[in-house]
Amino acid sequence: MAKRTTPWTDQTMNPIDVQEQLDAYVTMVQEKVNWYWERMKFTHSAPPVITATYGNKYVRIVQEDADRNGQRFVHSFVNMINGDILKAGGWKAPAPNGIRSNIFADD
Repeated sequence: MAKRTTPWTDQTMNPIDVQEQLDAYVTMVQEKVNWYWERMKFTHSAPPVITATYGNKYVRIVQEDADRNGQRFVHSFVNMINGDILKAGGWKAPAPNGIRSNIFADD
């Protein structure tokens, strides 16, 4: 199977640009979760909260349920070098060959 890439995969980005786009990505994910919660008329609890935890190479995007004993799971990982959004392979690392998109992509 061929390795999935994005146009930014082999590039190194400015850390400030990555941070700005990462903040925008976390905000966008939170807005989508809130929209889904409203659309499905979930009234049993508040919508989950999206946060980012920083590691050496990746940022872990975490979804934490507000009212369910703090249950958390990984939404995705973001490569801090090039901004690739990666599928979660578990709590500690992304899935191999799990590139989904890039925080610099328009979509």
